[in-house]
Amino acid sequence: MQESPRPTPTPTPFLMPWSGSVPYPTPEEIQFPKGIYHRIVHDCDTDPEYRFLHETAVGGLDGELFAAWYHNPEHELKGKTFQRFRTSKDSGRTWSAHAILMDRDNDQGLMYVGMQFLTLEGTLYAFTNQEHGTERPIDCILLRWDKTNRQWVELGPIAERFLAMQQPMPMANGNFVMSGSYAAEPGQVNATVPVVYISQGRDIQKPWCRILLDTAEYVNVFAETAVVVDGSNLLAVTRLEQTPFPNFYESNDCGESWRKIENQTFAASPTKFAAGKLSTGDRYIIYNLPHFTRDAESRIVPEGMDRGRHTLVIALAGPKERAFSRIWKISDVTQSTQQKASHYPCAVEHEGMLYVTYTGQHELRNCGFTAFPVNALSQ
Repeated sequence: MQESPRPTPTPTPFLMPWSGSVPYPTPEEIQFPKGIYHRIVHDCDTDPEYRFLHETAVGGLDGELFAAWYHNPEHELKGKTFQRFRTSKDSGRTWSAHAILMDRDNDQGLMYVGMQFLTLEGTLYAFTNQEHGTERPIDCILLRWDKTNRQWVELGPIAERFLAMQQPMPMANGNFVMSGSYAAEPGQVNATVPVVYISQGRDIQKPWCRILLDTAEYVNVFAETAVVVDGSNLLAVTRLEQTPFPNFYESNDCGESWRKIENQTFAASPTKFAAGKLSTGDRYIIYNLPHFTRDAESRIVPEGMDRGRHTLVIALAGPKERAFSRIWKISDVTQSTQQKASHYPCAVEHEGMLYVTYTGQHELRNCGFTAFPVNALSQ
C-alpha cells in the first residue's frame, strides 16, 4: 500500500505579532519614551484656504527634514487635491514656509494623495500616489528633489494602480520593497488588495514588480499594508475592518512569496501602519491602539469596533526576540499638543532620532510631528 505524502510542516515565523509571555498593554499602561518632543508642521486651523489635510510623510537629506501631506479646500478628496511640504533644519522644532510637492490643479480630475520619501545615494526621492477622481488609483509617480533649485522634478510612473503606504526598504538581495494597497481593476474604487512592489535593484526609476500578499479577504476595504524588513525576512501587517486583529503575513525570500500568520494577540485599530527596523536592531510597528480590556487569562476583549485613533504607539521586538514585546506611546489626547486624534503615521530614522509624522486634529486636522532618540526605546 502506497503511503500518502506527509504534509510539509509550516515553518515557525521569524517574528510573531506578540509575545505570549507578556500581557498586551492597555493605553493607560503605556509610557512616553524619554527625550520625546512634539510639534505641529502645518495646522488647518490657521490655514484660511485649505481646511483639510491627510496622509503625511517624513524624510531626511543632509541634516534637513522634509514633511509632506495632501490638502483639500474643505473636505476629504473634494475639490482641489494636491501635495504640500515643509522643511526643518533643527530636527523638527521649527519649519519653513510651505511649498508645492505635486499640483496640477486637478487637471482632468487627477488627484495627488499620499506620498513616501526615500534617501538614496545623496538624493531625496518622493513616491506620490495619483488618483483619477475620488479613491480611484492610477499609478505611483517618482519625483526627485533638485537641491540646487529646491524644487521637485517629476521622473514618471513606476507602479500602476498602487497606493504606496510606506517608504521603500532595502532587502538582503539588493532590491527595495515598498508596501501598500492595490486596485485589481482599472477604475476600481479603493485599493482593496495588500501588495508589495519590488524594485529592479537600486535603479528605482525602472518599473517595479507587483506581488500580491492575499486576495481572499479584501472586498471594499482599505488594504493598507506596512512591512518590517530584516535581511531576507519580511513581516507585513495589513489593516482589517470589523476586527481589532489585523492580518499578518511573512516572507522569507525577499518578498517573492507570502504566507499568513494567525493573529489573536496583537490588537490594532483599523487604520494605516508604519513599520521598519532601527539601527539598534529593534523591529517596530507604529499604529493606533484600540480600547480594550483583558480577561482573567490576559486575552484581549475589544470594547466596540470604532476606529479608535486617539492613541498612537510603537511596538518593538529586540534584535534577538522572536515576537513583539514592548510598546511605547507616541501621541495621545493627554500630551502637550492636545491632539484629538493621531493616525496615519510615517516614520524615518535620521541621525540617531526617530521622526514620526501623522494626521493630527485640533478643531481641524494638522500634520503632527513627534521625535525621540532611538536609544530611548531600549530603556
